[in-house]
Amino acid sequence: MTALTIILLISPLIGTLLLLTCQNRSKKYSILISNISILISFLLSLFILYLYYSSNSVPQSINVLTFADIKLFSLYFGLYIDSLSLVMSSVVTSVSLLVHYYSISYMKHDRSFNRFFIYTNFFTFSMLLIVFSNNFLQLFIGWELVGLSSYLLIGFWIKKESAISANYKAFLVNRVGDVGLLLGLCLILLSYSTTDYNQIFEIKNSIDMDRMDIFGYSFSALSAICMLLFIGAMAKSAQVPLQFWLPDSMEGPTPISALIHAATMVTAGIYMVARLSPLYELTDGVLIFILYIGSITAFFLGLVALVQNDIKRIIAYSTISQLGYMTAALGASLYSLAMFHLITHAFFKALLFLCAGSIIIKCHHEQDIRKIAGLRKVMPITYLAFLYASLSLIGFPLTSGFYSKESIIDAVGYFGHTIPYLMLLLSIFTTTLYTSKIFFKVFFGKCSLPKSEENNFKIENDRQMLLPLFVLTAPAVFLGLFIYDPLMMGLLFQDSLAANELTISFYNNYVINSLNFFLHSFMTINFLILFAGLIFSYFYFYKRSFDISIPRFIRAVIEKEYGFDSLSRYFIPRIQNNISRFLWKDIDISTIDNGLINNTSNIINSLSNKVKKLQTGYIYHYSLIIISALILLLIIMRIAH
Repeated sequence: MTALTIILLISPLIGTLLLLTCQNRSKKYSILISNISILISFLLSLFILYLYYSSNSVPQSINVLTFADIKLFSLYFGLYIDSLSLVMSSVVTSVSLLVHYYSISYMKHDRSFNRFFIYTNFFTFSMLLIVFSNNFLQLFIGWELVGLSSYLLIGFWIKKESAISANYKAFLVNRVGDVGLLLGLCLILLSYSTTDYNQIFEIKNSIDMDRMDIFGYSFSALSAICMLLFIGAMAKSAQVPLQFWLPDSMEGPTPISALIHAATMVTAGIYMVARLSPLYELTDGVLIFILYIGSITAFFLGLVALVQNDIKRIIAYSTISQLGYMTAALGASLYSLAMFHLITHAFFKALLFLCAGSIIIKCHHEQDIRKIAGLRKVMPITYLAFLYASLSLIGFPLTSGFYSKESIIDAVGYFGHTIPYLMLLLSIFTTTLYTSKIFFKVFFGKCSLPKSEENNFKIENDRQMLLPLFVLTAPAVFLGLFIYDPLMMGLLFQDSLAANELTISFYNNYVINSLNFFLHSFMTINFLILFAGLIFSYFYFYKRSFDISIPRFIRAVIEKEYGFDSLSRYFIPRIQNNISRFLWKDIDISTIDNGLINNTSNIINSLSNKVKKLQTGYIYHYSLIIISALILLLIIMRIAH
């Protein structure tokens, strides 16, 4: 199993290296190498997952290579093979494979076709490195490689100014989060002389007893570590207040948006907290902080999606909101439910983005939904795929999103987290509105395409673009029904996550099985809010029976993302410039250069000019000075006695 896992991990890397060494080869070569390397990883992930469960295997932490082995600590490259890593790798490789296949058609006219697949293969390898890490050093390496890959992919179109600006923003915001992550890793290494997950899990109780003092305040060392690590997760998984980079990442090609939002970069933070759940369970107040960050993100960023008109940006804000659900579940110690929603979200969000890409290509790269309409008959496959993905996103009964998202909302309320529960409930309404806004505006009304295309139903899009829509529709609709079961949930993550008993307790005491949960859902406030959102959307977006005038101030605040957009574009750069100018001109030039260095040299030079006047060269002058000094010395000695 170890050898197979190594092949699974390095197959995308080998594909990247082969593509790098043969960049001048044909497009067919790039297609074969990139897709076959991901296909190998996908098939191996399914096979190893089957072996793991069929043989009742136990989690394995294997050190493969040694980075450093000294007296104080040891650093290794290793693998952590358990149910969590294998399920996650299956999700990552399956979505990545479909996105790669989809990209054959989407990117076929791009001049940098080969470079695109180099980046995507490397991106997949970087995420798998995080997934299979068994220590914090390797986690950090994978973390930074994912950041580098996203930087390259968001700014893929290097002559597009907005894309370059977006990849700078993504890179810099993630560096802010990485400061927290790196400080947390350093604190772990300095305090406990190890970076190995299992070793830290074994001494977690003694870690919790350690205290540290900062500015006179005493903290649990473990709480400080987990909070610092979560700051890194906040940036990577786009949680308030480090979320504003993600909508701008839409400047990259649409397949990249699907890859980033569905299974790779933004899920890394969720996965890391879930992996380290044995530590987070022992913290003081950190989980409550995570719970509120997630619920605030889910509701308030869903509101921002309502005032957007770019189809990709609406789906991007939807991703931030859905990540808020996962983060809230982590904060409520419902790690299994967070991973459950991560899995279902990966498929229906990938489907949404790929449908958006199909629409954009068909509409000649138009992304403004105010200029797109009436595509239902022209694009029937995309229409149906988008419909099923949308139903899953809003949590319509029997879809995958229904089981995973509603479980989180109900469980948060079940365990008494009132304010987060209310915010998650309200986010059902906002999710329904912005999803319906895209659906009704894009697929209904008078067709916006030229007559020649409107009447030609045979050329919706290439089969390379349509086949992934077919494949993704099945898990987007049915996967949640398969996973939602106390036995299945316990089986999936029983050996990987702490506090699994909370999820099982919720299932057993709230609703026992998927059928009961489906029937029960029609009698909950969740469904009433969903139903109200659908009715409102139908009359507002489709029938246009009435109009709502939002006060200009409120709309401006939401459009500016509550000031985060202005903060990132204007205020932070201005503050940085002012601080840099102060440090440069006032501190460096005025104080250090002129004040300390130049003034000191000037004083010494002045004194030396005066002192050297004593050097006359006449013997009687020197004799006078010696005699005067001797007399002064005798006087001092006399006074001293």
